[in-house]
Amino acid sequence: MKNPSDPSDPLDALQKKLAGFGENSLHKTYYPELQKRLEELRESEAFLKSIVDNIPAMVFVKDAAELRYVAFNKAGEELLGYSSEELLGRNDHDFFPEEQAAFFIQKDREALAKGELLEIPEEVIKTRHGGDRILRTKKIPLFDNQGKARYLLGIAEDITDRKHLEEQLLQSQKMEAIGQLAGGVAHDFNNILMVIMGYGAMLKREMIPEDPHREKVEQILEASEKAAQLTSGLLAFSRKQVMKPQPADLNDIVQHIQKFLVRIIGEDVRLKSSLSTADVRVNVDSGQIEQVLVNLATNARDAMPKGGLLTVETGLLDVDEAFIQANGYGEPGRYALLSVSDTGMGMDEKTRSKIFEPFFTTKEVGKGTGLGLAIVYGIVKQHNGFINVYSEPHLGTTFRIYLPLIAEQGAADEQISAPAPPEGGTETILVAEDEAAVRLLVREILAGHGYDVILAEDGQDAVEKFEANRDAIRLILMDVIMPKMSGREAYEEIRKRNAAVKVMYTSGYTMDIMQNRDVLDRDAELVMKPIQPLELLRKVREMLDR
Repeated sequence: MKNPSDPSDPLDALQKKLAGFGENSLHKTYYPELQKRLEELRESEAFLKSIVDNIPAMVFVKDAAELRYVAFNKAGEELLGYSSEELLGRNDHDFFPEEQAAFFIQKDREALAKGELLEIPEEVIKTRHGGDRILRTKKIPLFDNQGKARYLLGIAEDITDRKHLEEQLLQSQKMEAIGQLAGGVAHDFNNILMVIMGYGAMLKREMIPEDPHREKVEQILEASEKAAQLTSGLLAFSRKQVMKPQPADLNDIVQHIQKFLVRIIGEDVRLKSSLSTADVRVNVDSGQIEQVLVNLATNARDAMPKGGLLTVETGLLDVDEAFIQANGYGEPGRYALLSVSDTGMGMDEKTRSKIFEPFFTTKEVGKGTGLGLAIVYGIVKQHNGFINVYSEPHLGTTFRIYLPLIAEQGAADEQISAPAPPEGGTETILVAEDEAAVRLLVREILAGHGYDVILAEDGQDAVEKFEANRDAIRLILMDVIMPKMSGREAYEEIRKRNAAVKVMYTSGYTMDIMQNRDVLDRDAELVMKPIQPLELLRKVREMLDR
């Protein structure tokens, strides 16, 4: 960092003057001591310069009269992209856009006028590289012996990355709040839809085909189905996982995302695709499979900091019992195979065994969330597929994803027969539901097929009703989240009275909400609302016959 009092070195000038005295008695007496003092001053100056240059913030000094730079440290040079030689003797108008330069000079004048420290929480500065950085700056006047402001000292901290992280956090919190709101709205709306769909279905069954009102009822049911799809979308959004599976060609998905993958991996990594000539049609959410490819490509790029090859392949694989026994996973059948391979640094067995765990990352702090591969795993599992990874240190990594193929279609004219109506029964079922309309609907559905139904309006009421009828009740149909006592809490109390009683939960809340509230066991039987009457009857019969 330059001395702000003179562009030249004043210590050099002083030493030359001393040397000019010649070999006289004065020189012999004082020169050695003065020389020693000069060396001490040089060391002190070098020490202070080293301190300022190593401060991890931009430090600069301007003259108070014309606001030209007279000193600049290394951090400032690196941040702006200019050397001290380019900066010294010039002002902000020589480097920055007019509006930015005017703002900087205005703040300089303000600090000098006040004669005290001025803090600027945020100011945007244009660098030589063309990018904008956000600075948090402090400016303070430096006074001479007469108390006159001679220089202006500035210290600016680059807070660009911090601001971006804060924005991401705020966005994450906002999306989380929206997700919770969407889940709650969908829950309440699902209860309403369940009543509409349930009574509508019963009304339609009671009508003869020639009934003039039958078409109107069908329109109501059709509209309620569309509304159910809407709430399903809200629930999916609250889980941050949108699932809209449709028949798609895996080759088309790869080709569609290729250009985007090239931008992700950068110029040092080459992308190669090898697509199967066989039919690789799968029933998937194309956007989610593209997300899988993006996450894997990003992971591969980070594993190849010096460049390499990323290969995406598609193919077919028949999974049989031998494959399952050899690998310990999978279900028999024919699968479309999606492989993503890189020539990166690879992984050891310890790392590979944890690669899909949420929040596990090998990246340094601040450069990885540990969620990328966990999301990949979740998407694949939701598509009824499976994934494995092969890797060795320094030999690269291959991810293989197996997605069930769409079964070959039969004759076009072949009609799919409707499933047989579920059998009824005479067993006693305890229905615990805090929504009165849903409670009455479920009773009518079950009672209409011969079941004896006992109703409870909350968790505490369910425990009391079971206590009074413990010998008769064979199954409990219970909402997960209810007043006074949750479904899980109520069931724990009921199990103290009869550990063998069966329970089936219903809920319109999303799974993540229930898990966060710790109100549902992982192995619990769950039916999501809204549930069609025939589906409810089928599930009830299955539970009772186990």
